[in-house]
Amino acid sequence: YRLLNLPYQLGGMWMMGGGMMGGGMMGGGMMGGGMMGGDRNAPITLATVTYGESTTAVPLPEQLLPVPAFPTAQQTRRFTLNHGMAPGMGMVFMINGRGFDHQRIDTQVALGAVEDWELVNTGVMDHPFHLHVNPFQIISRNGLAAPYLAWKDTVVVKAGETVRIRLKFKDFAGKTVYHCHILDHEELGMMGILKISDAAASSNRG
Repeated sequence: YRLLNLPYQLGGMWMMGGGMMGGGMMGGGMMGGGMMGGDRNAPITLATVTYGESTTAVPLPEQLLPVPAFPTAQQTRRFTLNHGMAPGMGMVFMINGRGFDHQRIDTQVALGAVEDWELVNTGVMDHPFHLHVNPFQIISRNGLAAPYLAWKDTVVVKAGETVRIRLKFKDFAGKTVYHCHILDHEELGMMGILKISDAAASSNRG
């Protein structure tokens, strides 16, 4: 059995003309071939598992465990994913027009609240949006309802897409983060701090 890293085109940065951002480290990923050479459209084997003993086939379940739907959201927030240039920094990736600041609370919610987050990608690259601690359900993509309910902690928001997710902050108060799960994008600013408070009031300053 092989664990494969499959090729995936994240999109391209028009200003870099196919260089670093267009298909290398940040465009296609280091493992995509831009920084390592080779055919960037070919799968890369990350690990291989072999075994020599016989195994007993196990039947697959005919029905998956049910996923209960969250209640109707009490509030909707909008998060715009994009990129730009910052003085002295060069290329940055932003959420709601701002790069990451570890001293800033970007979004504050109430413990126990149910919210819809509208993730809008106005850039030219795909962004896998990841939220720590709190699993969510995808409600719609570009206005079309999701075909089934499932627990997620990451959703790919493609360039030009709008994805609506629903969350319930039911277990833990305190600070956590949401960010693009591409390391380069996260490191260049596409991350925000979420504060979950026992207080009834909540606000989105992002």
